[in-house]
Amino acid sequence: MAYDEDVGSVPTLAESITAKYVPEIFSKNVIMHTKSNLVIASRVNTDYRKELRVGYKAHIPLMSEVTDADVVPGTAPTPINILGSPTSIEVTEWKVAAVEEHDMQEIEDAVGYLDKAAQSCAYRIAKRVDTALGALFAALGSSVYGSDGQTLTDDIILALMEYLDEGDVPEDDRCIILDPSSKVDLLKIDKFVRNDYVREPVVPTGKFGQIYNMSVFITNNLAEASTGHYGVMMHRDALGLVIQENPRSQRIHIPQEFRTLYTVDVIYGVGSLRDTFGRPFYTRAM
Repeated sequence: MAYDEDVGSVPTLAESITAKYVPEIFSKNVIMHTKSNLVIASRVNTDYRKELRVGYKAHIPLMSEVTDADVVPGTAPTPINILGSPTSIEVTEWKVAAVEEHDMQEIEDAVGYLDKAAQSCAYRIAKRVDTALGALFAALGSSVYGSDGQTLTDDIILALMEYLDEGDVPEDDRCIILDPSSKVDLLKIDKFVRNDYVREPVVPTGKFGQIYNMSVFITNNLAEASTGHYGVMMHRDALGLVIQENPRSQRIHIPQEFRTLYTVDVIYGVGSLRDTFGRPFYTRAM
C-alpha cells in the first residue's frame, strides 16, 4: 500500500515496508540490471530461450549449404535436404543470488537499498552466465590465434577477420570480445580511434565502438590463459544460450525470524553451435 494524497492517510511502518519492497519492483529492477550487465550473452544466439527446468535439452537444427547443378532440359532438378546434423544444448545450471532485510531496519535511512540489492543480485547472475559463455571461446575455430600475452594489433584483427571470411562466415552480426588489457591496446590503433576509419565513435560502455564494421565489447568475464585471457572474434551463431525468459525473483517473508528474503535464480545452458564461426586469440594480460 502506497501513500494516497487524495485520501490523506499516512502509511504505517508496516505499510511503508510493504510499499518499499513490492516484489514486482524488485523483479523489474533485477531484469533491467541483468540486461545491462550481460555483455557476452547479448552477442550469442538466444533464439531458443524459453521457460525451462534443469535437465531439459533444446535441440537446435543447423542448415547445411545449398548446392547447385547443371540444368538439363526435360529433366526435373533433384532436390536435396539441407538439414545438417542438429546440435543440442542441455540446461544443466541453476544458480541463485539472495539478499535479506530485517523487519525493523529503518527503511527511510536505507536510501536506495532495494535498487542496490537488485543491482547486486542481477550482476551476480549476469556474471555467472557470461563467464560460462566465455569459457567456450578457446574451443572455437581451428586453434587459438597467436601467443599468450600478445599485444592486440591491427594485423591480428585482420588475420582473425580473414579466417572468418575464408570460412564463409556472414559479415553481419560479427563482434570482437576483449578484456581491459586489449582495450588499452585498441586505443593505440589509429583505425579504431580515428573517426575517418570508423562509423561509430568509441563509447564508455560495455560496447566499445566498432572496427571494420564489427562491434567491440569489453568484459572481465573471459577465461584465463597463463598470461592473458582468451578473447574472440565471432559471429552470433558460434555459441548458443538457452535461458529462462527472465531471471525469476521471489520475496519470502519469514515472520518468526523477523526478516524478508529476496532471491533471484536463473536456469540456463550454454553450448557451441558452429565452431567455425569464431576464432579465439590470446590477450596481453589478465
